Amino acid sequence: MFDILDGVLERARARGAREVEVYGERSTSRRLKVYRQEVEQITAAQRQGVGVRVFREGAVGHAYGSDLGDAALDELVARAVANAAVSDPDEFAALPAPGGPPADVHPFDARLSAATDERRIELAVSVEAAALAADPRVKTVEDTMYADGDGEVFIASTSGVRGSYRSNQCYAFAYVLAEEDGQVETGYSYTVGRALEDLDPESCGREAAERACRLLGARKCASMKVPVVLDPFVSAAFFGVLSSALTADAVQKGRSLFAGREGQRVAGELLQLDDDGVRADGLDSAPFDGEGTPCRRTPLIGGGVLQGFLYDAYTARKAGRGSTGNGIRGGYAGLPSVRPTNLVVGGPVTPLADIIAGLERGVIVTDAVGVHSGANPISGEFSVGISGILVENGRLAAPVHEVTLAGDIISMLMNVTALGDDARWVPGGSIFTPSVVIEGMAIGGT
Repeated sequence: MFDILDGVLERARARGAREVEVYGERSTSRRLKVYRQEVEQITAAQRQGVGVRVFREGAVGHAYGSDLGDAALDELVARAVANAAVSDPDEFAALPAPGGPPADVHPFDARLSAATDERRIELAVSVEAAALAADPRVKTVEDTMYADGDGEVFIASTSGVRGSYRSNQCYAFAYVLAEEDGQVETGYSYTVGRALEDLDPESCGREAAERACRLLGARKCASMKVPVVLDPFVSAAFFGVLSSALTADAVQKGRSLFAGREGQRVAGELLQLDDDGVRADGLDSAPFDGEGTPCRRTPLIGGGVLQGFLYDAYTARKAGRGSTGNGIRGGYAGLPSVRPTNLVVGGPVTPLADIIAGLERGVIVTDAVGVHSGANPISGEFSVGISGILVENGRLAAPVHEVTLAGDIISMLMNVTALGDDARWVPGGSIFTPSVVIEGMAIGGT
């Protein structure tokens, strides 16, 4: 692949381009679904290609393609150069410079490459079997899926950026329907890792069943203002929305509720929120980002105080700062944009059982509908539909659903009073979070 990238750089130089970056990718992904202990679908896909950026006096031209033949690469470079010629200049657009040696992180596990399709199928079947065996009220496992990916990325530029790495990950998922007295409730669970040996299919299936069954008999509760416990799946959804407001791009565009608050208290003192692109078990850890900048750990909130924002090369130049290694690409066809790597929620923890025992009245929120559409990252206001379990006098009481949780993100963060001891990775954004206790949340019910 480096021969191909070097060939693209030479072609661009021959067309008069002096500042050029080439990004290459090749990857394999697999996905399979089982239903009633039989394989319903199995797919495998391979992809490869390159994207090239040409910088000329602040103007940027971009082109990409999957055909790596000589004629196609000639055309690819010609398109990138032509695009630069007709693009508007931007004083902050420039070829990223080398940012130092890559981080010492190794996001590849050879065990996954050695796995067979038979073993993958066996694992998915065992997820479904565990869900069905967990409770007689589980009538159907609507969706049982296993997926994995194995990819390599390569980058080279005329500024001296040059590197490559390989990464992989896998996960299994179950979505369960439970029924009792004509009422149907749903539950889901994930298990994630870098190899099949990291996954726990039985726990995944069993947890999905338990999450569905414990909501049977749920009904609306009275409106109230009480402490809530966001379980890891729900807290991950909220922190995922929150993360977009912690990017320099959102701040510079006036689309972040945290703009102008750097160095100010924005959360409860115990809360620590980091973007950690080098954490050993992080699903999105990497030696460097999509621009070749070494990944690192970036504190975002510490001791309740806003520590800073995430930057790629462009937003860093605009702010007069350095990139935090968050110029993330979705693949060779895309351009870098500022996004988190692994969001890690931390701080002093309390056993979840003790948290529940200490609640006179509250709600454990196990599902929230519409967090991404119902939460506004600019104003911070949100209103979402939730399901969960009432807590009364330190004990789990009745399940509830069809009620709303409303407030604003800053008030929510300021009222974080405890973190559980149940932290886990939640995919769909690579977020590591425990249950989070928030005082004085408004529950809208009857």
